[in-house]
Amino acid sequence: MRNFLIILTIFSASLRSDDHTIAVLDFIGAGVHGADLQFLSEQFRLELLKQDTLRVMDYNDMTQILSIAGYEKPQCTTLECAIISSMLLETEWMVTVNITKIGEVFVSEARLYESLTGRVINLVNYDHELSMEGLKTRGMHNLAEMLMSTRIPMEFHQRQNLIYIKTKPSGAMVRVGKDTLSGVTPMALDRVMVESRPIIIVKKGFEPFRIKQLPDDISDIIYIELQHLVPQIGHVAFGDSVPDDIVIVSEDGEIRYLIDEGAIEYLDLGAGKYTLESGKYIIHNGDFRIRHRRTSQLNPEFHEIAHLEKQRDRYKLKRNIMIGSLILSAGYRGYLQYESDNLYTKYEGEILEGDQHHRKIEQLDQLKPAMEGLSALMIFPIIYYHVKYLQIKKWLRH
Repeated sequence: MRNFLIILTIFSASLRSDDHTIAVLDFIGAGVHGADLQFLSEQFRLELLKQDTLRVMDYNDMTQILSIAGYEKPQCTTLECAIISSMLLETEWMVTVNITKIGEVFVSEARLYESLTGRVINLVNYDHELSMEGLKTRGMHNLAEMLMSTRIPMEFHQRQNLIYIKTKPSGAMVRVGKDTLSGVTPMALDRVMVESRPIIIVKKGFEPFRIKQLPDDISDIIYIELQHLVPQIGHVAFGDSVPDDIVIVSEDGEIRYLIDEGAIEYLDLGAGKYTLESGKYIIHNGDFRIRHRRTSQLNPEFHEIAHLEKQRDRYKLKRNIMIGSLILSAGYRGYLQYESDNLYTKYEGEILEGDQHHRKIEQLDQLKPAMEGLSALMIFPIIYYHVKYLQIKKWLRH
């Protein structure tokens, strides 16, 4: 029996890929404003672009291909539409996402399609209680990570009746009944074997995990996050005292800790990645990692949003004043040119009047370089104020 189980075990290998092409249709949803869905679609594409092995299809190219095929928008509300769209686009994969607001919870369902066959090769759900702002930032990051971290090599999808077991961390042993299989996760097993025998995932230092339920037919993946037997605890120390309204947020957004005003450290955090968030401050250098029995040093920069908004408006006002002054100086320069040309046309035969016109023309010509120099000097402050305005605006937007 042991040899039989080993034979049934399909080879295991870590996920490796060169650049993969992927397209993302516009999000659909219920209870969510259309503009928010559009922004979430764009943010999700940006999160995919951050993953080194992915090349995201240009939005305009995708829209053009689907419009030629008769689609008004790069968007699908049915499975049939999504399958056809995935096969029309010349990418390896395609993603659709449906976001529904239920009470105060946003439920996000993402599907990953193999464009060659139109088959759904992965499906994930993300349903944490986040504000719309949280969904646009941490939510889209987490959803992209969940959808793409559980992808598996295409050869497994092309074979029937296989279950792919992937664990975090990888390298766990798989026990079927009383027998331990050769190899470690990630690993593919025959679906019939998994359905007929108890499956337990074992890794030193982690709690055993028993597989109680198989995925449905549209997804052949079991993704397991193993839990440490002993909690991994560490601390974070800040370079300066922390102001009020600062929250430590876990990478998945599920855990949030409010830091006391004036604190210089926070103790007993579970190992993992965190970031600092606030509704009152823009925070730079706010990401950190906690390691077991270690203290992470952090030097975040806190910029009060109200102060930044005043700075943004001040730079905008200065920029507009300089632009107005530039327009006035350029207009006056045009007026001088007009008057000079007009005097040239009014030269008369008498020498006295001709001399008067000539002196007026010289006076006007002497003013022209001054206006030109003044206009040139205004260009640099305009550029500076505009750049500062855009910089602060970008901070506030994100």
